[in-house]
Amino acid sequence: MELPQIVMDEITTINWDPKFHIITKTYDDFVRTFCVCNHGFVVEEVYDNFMGVNGHSMRDKLSDNTNFAFLVRVELTEPIENTSDYALSIATITNNLGGGKPILQRLGDLKKGRRSTWTRLEKSNIIPTFDCVTHGDIAMALPHRIVVDIIEGLEALDKVLPGVASDSTLLYAPEIKLYSMRLEMDKNMKTKIEGLYAVGDGAGVSRRIVGAAATGIIAARDIIKKIDF
Repeated sequence: MELPQIVMDEITTINWDPKFHIITKTYDDFVRTFCVCNHGFVVEEVYDNFMGVNGHSMRDKLSDNTNFAFLVRVELTEPIENTSDYALSIATITNNLGGGKPILQRLGDLKKGRRSTWTRLEKSNIIPTFDCVTHGDIAMALPHRIVVDIIEGLEALDKVLPGVASDSTLLYAPEIKLYSMRLEMDKNMKTKIEGLYAVGDGAGVSRRIVGAAATGIIAARDIIKKIDF
């Protein structure tokens, strides 16, 4: 999501990276904000088989916009339980529709069921910070349930931050977050393989930088105990 910085000013002056957790009306799904980038820039995120988007904030270069990820949690049960494969398939379809590039769409166009065009984008009150995109229709790429979750989630967030669900708000896709399965390890982050510790995001126990860093400290302390100085 990308929108004018002024819309987020009231909350980001209190908390630089606010987190909002939302339960949607139709499907009772969990949606959350992630990685708010104040005065930030949308940038490309290159994977092996597709190109996604992410957000950056820079110390010496500011934009007039704020961006953040808006994530729908997907949990699968039998017979297909691999959420990573499911997410990657969605990302691949999105890139196919975008001609190898991410898709950009105005929220107003998404709600009206029409594809965004550069002409419509130019009429918005926000200038995209990332232009290596294809203007299109995200609803052609993302499953209906996820599209409904995004729209309902933004409408709920708009009650707290008026202007978030404006017709001019920009949506980029795909933005995919993949999390590893939790590995079997002891309290010191040590796996069953002798000498192998799993820390950071790879351990599957944390989804935040501080928690991920803490696992490294836990493992380091245990390793130090075993070193014969």
